[in-house]
Amino acid sequence: MEEKFASARKQFLMVLTLCTLIIALTELALYFYVKGPDGVLWNDFCVSNFYVPLAINLSVLVALTIIINNPNVKPVIMNYACVIGFVIVCTVVVTAHNDYPVLLAVFVVPVLWSTVFEDKLLCSATNVLCLIGILQLTVTSSIGGRTSQIIVNADDLARDLGVKIADGTKYIDGDMLVDMSRRTNTNTLWLNIILGIVLVTMARLFAHLMLIQLQKKDTMLQTHEKDNMALEKQLLRDQMTGLYNHTAFYEFLDRCVKMKGDEPLTLAVVDIDDFKKVNDTYGHDNGDEVILTLSKIMQEHCGTDNYVCRYGGEEFAVIFPNSREKDARQIMLNILDAFRNTHYDWHSGSITFSCGVFQCSPYRMNAEEFFQITDKLLYKAKHNGKNQVCGGQ
Repeated sequence: MEEKFASARKQFLMVLTLCTLIIALTELALYFYVKGPDGVLWNDFCVSNFYVPLAINLSVLVALTIIINNPNVKPVIMNYACVIGFVIVCTVVVTAHNDYPVLLAVFVVPVLWSTVFEDKLLCSATNVLCLIGILQLTVTSSIGGRTSQIIVNADDLARDLGVKIADGTKYIDGDMLVDMSRRTNTNTLWLNIILGIVLVTMARLFAHLMLIQLQKKDTMLQTHEKDNMALEKQLLRDQMTGLYNHTAFYEFLDRCVKMKGDEPLTLAVVDIDDFKKVNDTYGHDNGDEVILTLSKIMQEHCGTDNYVCRYGGEEFAVIFPNSREKDARQIMLNILDAFRNTHYDWHSGSITFSCGVFQCSPYRMNAEEFFQITDKLLYKAKHNGKNQVCGGQ
């Protein structure tokens, strides 16, 4: 059975591959069509904006591919690797441009994607990693002296110039303009830091709500599955023995006959010998003990691959998919031997059963014909003295 999140991890890898390709093409488009070859030299642009980001993203893809395809790695580690890889790709994009507006929103994406794995701890860890990414961008921007490239707004400049003139200043020199620009950039920097933290926090809250909904959905599905199992037990199981009942027997028999194909299919029909006499002589409680005893023995010998049914009071049947008549007949002989050697406190002798066993013919045969032939073999066993298994071959 495929692990629950195997397909999700494959989708993660596909999305990261697509993102890496789109990022590389977008960088080229920015250079050739936005920045323009006359404005920025390729040698100045390619290292920090193309080669290094592409190399890091490709390394992430290779490492992630190795981890996901390694059968010795635990699934939970694969899940964490996927999300961490996504955070690294987002960090590379933001760092390459060293800009806050809009680009900070990319950190929201890993937080939301982490909900795919339905892991609260992973979602929280992703949130922390994204906040660290914002801090890293802040530090590199401050160290590199490349804070958010915000030009002084014309209104702000006019307002500050008005203040200067009102204060009696007769001129505005270059240092004043640089100082005004620096203050504007600093204010914008902190504003964008707060904005980034708010965006990622909101994404975490949204992801938390998504996880709650997913858990509710899983709970509802589990409850629904339990209800279905209870309903199946009520509708298809015999209440006393727990074996499949009359309805289930005919449904399974019809399905097995229709789907038989080239595989063998054998049916065994059982009837407890002189059961009415047991009930009349020893009481219905002791009769129920006999039925429960036979039910238990049949379940022990037939296993889970075969359908053990109680389709009447003292009448039982076993459907053997993929079993030949001789093999099924031997199983029924073993059951008969165990059943007649069972001793009861209220009965000194042996209680036996008669059984008919028949393998479905290769020519087209419906379920009703199949059962009728097997039932005739049961009556043949009764006629021949009971306490025996009668086959058709």
